[in-house]
Amino acid sequence: MQMSKLFLIVFIIIFFFKKLISFGANNDTYINTTNITYDEVENIIELAENSKININDTNILVDRGIIDYGNERVEVFGNFYLYQNQNILSGKNLIGDTKLNNFSAIDVSYIYNNDLKIDSDKSKRSANIVSFYNNFLTPCELDGYFGCPTWSLRIDETKYNIEKDKFVHFDTFLQIADYKLFYLPYFSHYGTKAPRQKGFLTPTLEFTIGGNSGVYTPYYLPIKENIDIKITPKFIFSENLNFINNYSLNTILNSKTSGGTYVLTMDNLKYENNDNINSSARLNFRQVLDKNKIVYFEGVVTNSISTTRSLNEEPVKFENIYLRLDNYDLFSKNDYFSVEVSTVEAFDSTNVSLIPFTPKVNYQNNFKLNKNISNYNEFNFAVIKRDESQDNLASENNKLKINNYISINNEFENTKVYNKISLLNGFNDYIFEHDNSLNRNDAFNHIILSSDYFFNLNEIVKPRFKFIINQEINSSDDTINEDSNTITFNYQNSYSDNRFFGTDLRDNTSRLVYGFESEFDIKNYKINVNTSQSYDIKKNNNFSNKINQTSFYSDLALEAKTEIKKLKLSLDSRLDRSSLKSKELNFSLYTEDPFNISVNYHETSKDAFSEKSNDTEYLGIGFEKEINNNFLLTYQSSIDLRNNYSPYYDTFGIKVHDECSELRIQYSNRRYNDNYNTSPEELISVSFYMDYLGFFGYQQTTDLFFEEPGTIDYGL
Repeated sequence: MQMSKLFLIVFIIIFFFKKLISFGANNDTYINTTNITYDEVENIIELAENSKININDTNILVDRGIIDYGNERVEVFGNFYLYQNQNILSGKNLIGDTKLNNFSAIDVSYIYNNDLKIDSDKSKRSANIVSFYNNFLTPCELDGYFGCPTWSLRIDETKYNIEKDKFVHFDTFLQIADYKLFYLPYFSHYGTKAPRQKGFLTPTLEFTIGGNSGVYTPYYLPIKENIDIKITPKFIFSENLNFINNYSLNTILNSKTSGGTYVLTMDNLKYENNDNINSSARLNFRQVLDKNKIVYFEGVVTNSISTTRSLNEEPVKFENIYLRLDNYDLFSKNDYFSVEVSTVEAFDSTNVSLIPFTPKVNYQNNFKLNKNISNYNEFNFAVIKRDESQDNLASENNKLKINNYISINNEFENTKVYNKISLLNGFNDYIFEHDNSLNRNDAFNHIILSSDYFFNLNEIVKPRFKFIINQEINSSDDTINEDSNTITFNYQNSYSDNRFFGTDLRDNTSRLVYGFESEFDIKNYKINVNTSQSYDIKKNNNFSNKINQTSFYSDLALEAKTEIKKLKLSLDSRLDRSSLKSKELNFSLYTEDPFNISVNYHETSKDAFSEKSNDTEYLGIGFEKEINNNFLLTYQSSIDLRNNYSPYYDTFGIKVHDECSELRIQYSNRRYNDNYNTSPEELISVSFYMDYLGFFGYQQTTDLFFEEPGTIDYGL
């Protein structure tokens, strides 16, 4: 506690002052006065006018005073000034005991931590309590944005507990720009050096346009040194001010252990005109067991109704659990072993065949045989279990994958060659609970030989060719696709040995991929352009069918990026091989001049994929503009340009801030294009933060939930 240290040092100075006179000051002590008198009979030291004392980092200046050791009394006639570290105490007519455990003074000014300022008509100390009477308090600049402090407090009495670093105020008026706003009979807060304390954090007011309004009132509770709880209720007020039929409650328990963390999050939602309380609990856990082992756990249990494109009108109870153990350097250096279990189970669903339980075992190792040759091996075993089965979905699927990769890389004068041999082996055992006659197993053995050539012919264009030979040694047409449902077409994926994600689906054709990578300058602006096209040996292959490709030649993949001054542009496109019409387009723009702005545009033609029935077009916009040092504007929007501009979501925010306060106002507008359990929503939220006070709650410092006081997300 800075103030406690200040008074302690002052006491030490006075207590040893007699010794300093008798034996002389040491090298760390400096005394400057024209007249010091010591009365040995009365045991009194008299300090002349403008006496200056410096010991280490403490400075003392007094007009005139006495130290009466016989009566244990110290008195300063006129002004005194004490400065130590970032604390300053000054005033007039100080009277107290020689230890300064008790004293009084008038016209007192106290600057705490070089920030919080207190001006008081009178101040008294009794033990650990310092009282300020008829005082003015603010951490703001005195000649701030309005020519006065942004906010301040006019207080009849303030009690400061030195040991607890706690301020308690009685009969207080809050002033904004010197205008009295409202009255508080009592409230308290802590200084920046206090330990973590319980109390309310910054609340947020939320106004629904055309609907009810609400307020978030977070409450912070430290349990132990390493455990915190934050409780955030949201009270939604209806027209008759009834808030018990429409509310939410979010509770977060955060704990740090040696080498790990765990977070428990619980949510309870009560909607108006609905008797159900929708609840969910989520646990996230990470623990380092030793230098090679880490365990992860994630779990969710809920009965909540989805708020986005949901068909269920009643709560669906389900659990989602994920547990994984990672082990490094198990059998050899740089190998990796993991065991995981994941499950999603709906307790009330009639379609439980779609809810699997999946334990997995995975092992990987990598051996560097020499400078140019390496060997990577992967072993994966998984069991997918469901309560029921369907004709095309097994109730149990035992999957075994063993993959081996040998990489041989060489570099010549103008050419880099990357060769790879991939041996893919798999086995599936399917069990159908509803019909044993469907039980079966299948196996596949697949080899891929690839050679990737980069030709560095000049500084601008670098041709690239890749030969990929796919050879199925053994395969089955009855494989159930569990992990290869994602598909894409772009420059990076065109050079992949297997263009499908996962291993259930594999390219079943050999192909040649060709293109170029270029880098050139136009008027000192660097431009990168990469393009590729492939020639498939087999015309009707499984990947071509997925992307609506009917020719041996694929569409063109193009990606480009450049930076023009502070403007960054990037493009990723799929062009029809014949017409060069765009089938897929991703475009992004970012600049910091004249303000931060980002634009993301995406479109996909319905002809791009066989399983796509509609064109899609999306636009995302965001910008941030600092008008001056005190005013910031932000905007974010995401729009579906094809479906009557819905879904649609945008937010507009205003932040007004200075060195001691922050006002945030945010407007959000959300619309949907479905007819389910979602509805349009317009909200305005307002939060006001004041340094040291939060929002007339408690102040504390913790790194579990939020950052240091004064930062943007403190207390939110």
